Amino acid sequence: MMDIALITAGQTYRYYLRQVVVGDGRRPARTPLRKAQEEAGVPAGRWMGRGLAVLGLVAGEEVIEQQLRKLFGEGGRHPHADRIEADRLAAGESPEKAWRAGALGRRVKVVGVDFVFRPQPTIYLLWALGDEETRRVIEAAHERAIERVLEWIEDQVAVIRFGKGGIHRVRPPGGLVAARFRHYEARSGMPLLHDHLLLSVKGQRLDGTWGSCRFVFRVSLSLWRWPLSGPWDIEVRRMGVLSH
Repeated sequence: MMDIALITAGQTYRYYLRQVVVGDGRRPARTPLRKAQEEAGVPAGRWMGRGLAVLGLVAGEEVIEQQLRKLFGEGGRHPHADRIEADRLAAGESPEKAWRAGALGRRVKVVGVDFVFRPQPTIYLLWALGDEETRRVIEAAHERAIERVLEWIEDQVAVIRFGKGGIHRVRPPGGLVAARFRHYEARSGMPLLHDHLLLSVKGQRLDGTWGSCRFVFRVSLSLWRWPLSGPWDIEVRRMGVLSH
């Protein structure tokens, strides 16, 4: 099961930084991100996507606040923009040129999409009531389902424009970049395994320039469910549980 919401620079991004990345709790002012996550009992965010390498990021690596702020909070800048700018300034470039070097194309208002993944009710109830091994198996299938959806979006859904007037549209050849945050409870406090996948709209064109992707979800419900269903079908059959 999945919900979708847009992430915009400014107030919406600040909401994510203050609440979503710390398990939907209220992050105390001036509390470092990792400390706030530890106090909330949620793990650190992790990077995902085929577009990580070109940005100097690694799949599974911890998401730190400065990277998140640059990519989502400042209109879609490079996660290491501060370091890039410092290096360019040290090399004698002007502040304006150094700032542009840390940009991923034009600054945008809509910086990403929040995909919220949760298992079907029968599965998350089994997760909530099950033993450690059951929870481990369900979480592994949950993570694989998220990976498959991201791969599907990269291969079938995301498009980036290029050419005069954006006349041409292609899949971003280098893939996309996303930050995943695990939650264990609903806002009500009830047990609920779910993840927020914050997917950046930024993608690289064939010529190496950066732009903003569009996500075209013109598919049937059966196709939409396909990337989610495979991992669950395998695991619930192994556990002898029906997911319908």
